[in-house]
Amino acid sequence: MELEYKPDAAEAIARMDAWWHHAILDRPTIQVTAPGTRKVPIPVKHHASLRDRWMDVEYNVERSAAICANTYWGGEQLPHIWPNLGPEVLSAALGAELVFGEDTSWSVPILHDWADVPRLRFDPHNEYMEAIVQMTHLGLELGRGKFLVGYTDIHPGGDLAASLRDPQQLCLDCVEAPEQVEALMAQLKPTFTQLYTLQEEILVGAGQTIATSWLPLFATGRYYIPSCDFSCMVSPAMFQRLFLPEIVDEIEWLDRSIYHLDGPNALPHLDALLSIPKLDAIQFVYGAGNEPASRWMHVYRRIQKAGKNLHITVSPEEIPVFMEELEPEGVMLQTWCSTPQEAEDLIKLIFRWRPGRRR
Repeated sequence: MELEYKPDAAEAIARMDAWWHHAILDRPTIQVTAPGTRKVPIPVKHHASLRDRWMDVEYNVERSAAICANTYWGGEQLPHIWPNLGPEVLSAALGAELVFGEDTSWSVPILHDWADVPRLRFDPHNEYMEAIVQMTHLGLELGRGKFLVGYTDIHPGGDLAASLRDPQQLCLDCVEAPEQVEALMAQLKPTFTQLYTLQEEILVGAGQTIATSWLPLFATGRYYIPSCDFSCMVSPAMFQRLFLPEIVDEIEWLDRSIYHLDGPNALPHLDALLSIPKLDAIQFVYGAGNEPASRWMHVYRRIQKAGKNLHITVSPEEIPVFMEELEPEGVMLQTWCSTPQEAEDLIKLIFRWRPGRRR
């Protein structure tokens, strides 16, 4: 693969492939970005409403493409953009309306009666799905030979059920009507693959065999980031009965997967996730106010001991701490720098991270 914004893309792909296999080529892996040397103008446009801004396909894709051009993509970081209408776009594919804020969006619950569960259907032709499709096509057009196009942010399973039912109501349902929740989960099960396949057919049809998304790991074949942020609201027993089966099915369908473990309140479910044989990796997000990353070293060690790969967002200053405390195999550090030179210096530092230091 040759990408104008990433001259060493082939080397990055080889190192990433080794990372998936819990191995190291010439050095451990790191993803690092910095402001680049290009100065492509960022599009500016007035919109009558936030909704108009989010749904403006050309504006959003051209803006993302310009930001991508102006970024230095270091280490195992491939230049990419991805269509984005917010984290509950899958709910919108089932008929919910999206409400748009400045930086995110959320859906309006539509499932007020259990009798409506059988009528929930994925609609690939509604206005939100058409926007995702149009963004994907335009991204491929603008990015040809320059950057990749990723999959949109898909939250299936428990998060989808919570957005359709309302999170507070779903908490009550888990206690008062678990059988109804199980029926809802069964009805929603196909929707992840339906949305993923909608984009996959476009991307693969255009010749892009590398899959990526909002978490910028990448793989040949089907790669994605299973998650259940709603799990923070339920006990391990409820999680394993009601929501874990869908996560396992999603992982089985994918070629490569990394679970997004969202915050300290999700840690009670870590053992259940570590027991999934085909799950490749875990991204534990400690969350704002819970810094620094090294505060959670015991969690990272626990994941590493279980044989799963790690993706860790960490400030540049903390990287030497992780080099001392963790084995480098299967660890992907993601960080940022102020200049391309600082990024290159950091990559040189990573060469000193040798296996076996803690054995």
